[in-house]
Amino acid sequence: SSGINAESQSVLFFFFGNIERKFNAKLQAGLYDDETGALVYKVIINCQDGGTWKTVYDKNGNGNFKKWKEGKLEEGCPNGEFDLVARVGCPDRPNEQEEINLLPCAKMAYFVFNGQVLEDNLQKLINPYESEHMEPLPVFIRPGKLVKAQVLRKGATFTRQAYGKCFDFPAKFHNNCTAALYWLRSRSDSPHGLSDMGLWSMQYNVECVTNDMADPDHKLFKTLQTKIVPDGSAIFEGRAFDTCCCSYLDGYVSTEKGSCLNNLDNAKNCNMSPRPRYDDMNDERCNRFKAFYAKPDEIFA
Repeated sequence: SSGINAESQSVLFFFFGNIERKFNAKLQAGLYDDETGALVYKVIINCQDGGTWKTVYDKNGNGNFKKWKEGKLEEGCPNGEFDLVARVGCPDRPNEQEEINLLPCAKMAYFVFNGQVLEDNLQKLINPYESEHMEPLPVFIRPGKLVKAQVLRKGATFTRQAYGKCFDFPAKFHNNCTAALYWLRSRSDSPHGLSDMGLWSMQYNVECVTNDMADPDHKLFKTLQTKIVPDGSAIFEGRAFDTCCCSYLDGYVSTEKGSCLNNLDNAKNCNMSPRPRYDDMNDERCNRFKAFYAKPDEIFA
């Protein structure tokens, strides 16, 4: 699910996996030069000794790695699914373009592991907002177009990754829209999320059938999504559009041939107004995705 603006000066890289041995696992993920394969910038997650993280860079691409930052994992490495996200480029604050102009976007990148920002020296801009941002790296990140993740010691496995305008949320939330909504908010720039270090704007999120927690349908995704498209951005070529191919079942865009509709080129498709000619057609197709509910213990898991 994505809310990345097409005009944004940043990109996201998502890694998901499972930790089976929380006191032994060790893994890394990073950005590499797509022409030479040389390291540009990476993070190493070590689950021993309560859990630590370390970022490393190679300024000249000659194998001379240097440590950048390091710290403790606040929640350690709990068994189960983990998420590791890399944000590359300037913060995405569309209402503060003058702030973006003050930052060296070509040297901006940071990692977030299970909701913890892996940065130990946040900077503040001297402006009316006093916004925080990561300390610029001592290396240009633009060549790092090759993304790789690797298990360095037994105890963890990588299962999925997404990048660019496409991104995802943990698999356990794909049958629970409300849980997915809270997860996306917790990684956003919401005051209840990561604030200035948010990975995306809080205005972008999944839309559920209902917000009433007493109604079991709060676990279902709307087939018509207007804020995000679950397999990519709801903004293309500077234009916003809706999609009505979202699955009630799991929030993914349907892969059924010919089933996806959007109103990017045809304003009649996915129309939210009560126009039976279009809404009936969409409902008939989308109703097939109403399938099952999440288990109670998976809500907000």
